[in-house]
Amino acid sequence: MRFKVLGPLEIRDGHGEPVQLGSAKLRAVLAVLLVSANRPLPAGRLVEMVWPDRRPPTAIGALRTYVSTLRRDLQLNDAPPRLVTDAAGYRMDVTAADLDLLAFEEFTTRGEQALRDGDPLAATELLSRGLALWRGRPLEDVAVDADPNGRLVVAEERRLAASETLVEARLALGQHTELTAELRALVEENPLRERLWQQWMLALYRAGRQADALAAFRRLRDRLAGELGTEPARAVRDLHAQILAADPKLDLPGEVSQGTRTVVPRQLPADAASFTGRSTELAELADLLRGDPDDRIPPIGAVDGVAGIGKSALAVHAAHLVASGFPDGQLYADLSADSTAIGALGRFLRALDVPDGGRYDLTEAAGRFRAETATRRVLVVLDNATDAAQVRPLLPAGPGCAVLVTSRRVLATLDGVRHLHLRPLAPSDSTTLLGRLAGADRIAADPAAARKLVGLCGGLPLAVRIAGARLAARPTWPVRTLTDRLANARSRLDELRADDLDVRASLQVGHRLLAAGSVEERAAASAFGLLGLPDAADLSPPFAERLLGAVDATPVLELLVDAQLLESPAPGRYRLHELLRLLAREVGAERSVDERTAALTRAMRWQVATAWSGYAMLRPGDPRLETAGAWAAGGTTFTGVRAALEWFETERANLLASAEQAAATDGVPDEIPGELARALFAFFHIRGHRADWIRLNQTALAVARRTKDAHAEGFAHRDLGAAYELKGDFDQAAGHLRAGLQLFTEAGDDTGQASCLNGLGTVYDSLQRYDQAADCLSQALSIARRLGDPHSQGVYLNNLGPVLGQLGRYDEALRYLAESGAIFAALGNRRGQAAAVTNLGEVHEAAGSPGEALPRFTAGLAIFRELADEAGQAHCLTRLGLAHRDLGRVDHALECLRSALAICERTDDQRGAARCLRLIRETLRQAGPHGKGQRLSANE
Repeated sequence: MRFKVLGPLEIRDGHGEPVQLGSAKLRAVLAVLLVSANRPLPAGRLVEMVWPDRRPPTAIGALRTYVSTLRRDLQLNDAPPRLVTDAAGYRMDVTAADLDLLAFEEFTTRGEQALRDGDPLAATELLSRGLALWRGRPLEDVAVDADPNGRLVVAEERRLAASETLVEARLALGQHTELTAELRALVEENPLRERLWQQWMLALYRAGRQADALAAFRRLRDRLAGELGTEPARAVRDLHAQILAADPKLDLPGEVSQGTRTVVPRQLPADAASFTGRSTELAELADLLRGDPDDRIPPIGAVDGVAGIGKSALAVHAAHLVASGFPDGQLYADLSADSTAIGALGRFLRALDVPDGGRYDLTEAAGRFRAETATRRVLVVLDNATDAAQVRPLLPAGPGCAVLVTSRRVLATLDGVRHLHLRPLAPSDSTTLLGRLAGADRIAADPAAARKLVGLCGGLPLAVRIAGARLAARPTWPVRTLTDRLANARSRLDELRADDLDVRASLQVGHRLLAAGSVEERAAASAFGLLGLPDAADLSPPFAERLLGAVDATPVLELLVDAQLLESPAPGRYRLHELLRLLAREVGAERSVDERTAALTRAMRWQVATAWSGYAMLRPGDPRLETAGAWAAGGTTFTGVRAALEWFETERANLLASAEQAAATDGVPDEIPGELARALFAFFHIRGHRADWIRLNQTALAVARRTKDAHAEGFAHRDLGAAYELKGDFDQAAGHLRAGLQLFTEAGDDTGQASCLNGLGTVYDSLQRYDQAADCLSQALSIARRLGDPHSQGVYLNNLGPVLGQLGRYDEALRYLAESGAIFAALGNRRGQAAAVTNLGEVHEAAGSPGEALPRFTAGLAIFRELADEAGQAHCLTRLGLAHRDLGRVDHALECLRSALAICERTDDQRGAARCLRLIRETLRQAGPHGKGQRLSANE
């Protein structure tokens, strides 16, 4: 694991992928521990930091749980990074390779020492690497003050000091001309740092700008007099006198006249003054370009990414950072204007003072270029390369050289390359960039609008730059004005245009190149328009095949990935950047409305059919399957429960998006939202996701009401009742269940009535109104027996058993649960069996026999783990904790309850998490009877 605190809190695993932590408190605990790295932090002090306003009574217990979760989820048990608990408190053992704060301190210390040792080149490299680790204000997204010992305050001061030391090193290397603009920005940001003013004056003087250097001194003197009533320091006044006298001591040692100096090409474009973020990518490129002294070939870095993602800006910025390491020059070529390399080679040879460099053919020019660079240290930047064939002749020969290439496509056939795929800019960095362009005060005036604005730009730096430029040109506009204009998806690309910058034009280049290619590439360009139709977050090949009406969509998808019109974030998954989706929809608009509607319907019908296939795997024998009819045909089938759950989990956001898009799209069948809602019932009941469950069924309910489909409306009410009951909102649950019961009664639907009665029974059970619960569940069971519906009988018996146990009717309860388990065994419904055996344990516990309950809970837990059913696992672990507590096994009880709490937090089960925390507190106090009232419903 690698941790970053010099900016928003960031965690990356060993593969460089981001790791997400669930709760804000969990992130706060980690942040405090990281800032106190390698130093013990007492538990009490940690609690004060995490709960600064009001310390809850359960704080210490919650802290132990958070620490346990961090150890487990971030694998902090063995070698560093390691989270240690000892008598002194908690300690996070990390190295500079694990934590950017330590890496910054190490690079800065080594850089300062290198300058003291007379090695400004090494100092520049080390200090640049350290400063590149900063991504913003430390821990800016953590809600608490996570700096217990003032370490971050020291780090921020050291950052500024390191910037000054870096300037000193670069002045020693003769980079005064490049530094003049950078130092101007630094003194404006830090107007009272006299050392920066002193360095700026010296850089201006060495760049031949004596008058500007003297003017800078007058500005500093006026500011100090006006704000502090003081004069500049003695060192600054002495420098002013030396500049007035043109003292030769101010000249760079060893500097020679321009007439005798060897021509050294400096072709890099100007660095972007507003460049923001990309610290990880910059560090990786800097390490690569500086090379390994033992290597015999120059290092090559290739940056690829979608149009407008900032490839050129990153390459130029990285090149400027390492330029001092290439004393023989820096060569730059924008290859978008050259179909072959010959034009760029001619310019390179002339820059290297080779006479008649333009008279060679391609082979001769490439050979001469390799000969000229064989003994030099030259940095070559090749921007906007088309393919590997264009790049190969432009590669230098000397091991002291380095090459940085940017391209929309991955240059996979280029040997010896380290590829860097550029992703969208982080929201915090996008907001910072917007502020640098439009004015930080305008962003601070409405930060919510600014965050929404950069979100609408999709993290595309080109789009953010255009937005910033438009705001800068309209100083009277609040940020929200442009945000509101961009919120209209139909006109967003029209808005993202300013002078010669145009997001649409930039994105269109890749599509036009593809459309002018081979037969296969033209087919992919045509398919691009259909792939933009769905609102889905990403696409799978089977979904794309239905959308395109193709037998195998993978070749088309891969061609679009190669053209950077589509991303492949994981094997078998494809997605469009939001702005590319808008372009795809413009391309797709060239097709008829009927063609577009038919494509969406094909894809959504496949989603519905596959969801029903998953439902059948999760609940074999459920009568709900009989209602699906033709909607269940044509989907993907599953090999087991885990495969079905994995598909549902992967596609969850897409299924919700499809339901909402179907509800809003004329011509798409009105049944789709309701079918999806009913087919996802089993998944949501197992995995939680209460908010999504409610949102999906509210969409289904709205469509059912609009189309006056009473049966679909009844089902939506029934499923909303189940979702709200598990969420703990019993009033909402009962209201929806009564509405559903009325609709099913009016329609004469006995199965629907029984289902709603069962739901009402579980609500009354949760409210501990056991007589009413038993009455509703008994009515539901009577209907199911009359209809001869074994699955529903198993469900209602399972839910009725624990209620009877609470009423003291133990024998009857045990008999019902045994019958339920037998029914589910005959149906092959493993989850039903797990629920039945777990509820048997609850009845034994209610009867005062925790020893009899324990093996039932253990058996239920084993099945739920087999099925990857997290809701069932959390319930069994909670019941096991209570049984262990009743038997006096406090340690075992706490272990089970904390494991249950971790699952509840991970699945956003707020009701379950609150209950676990309460039971943990009670167990720690060893007082009070354990709570009843939350039953595990078998299947509904």
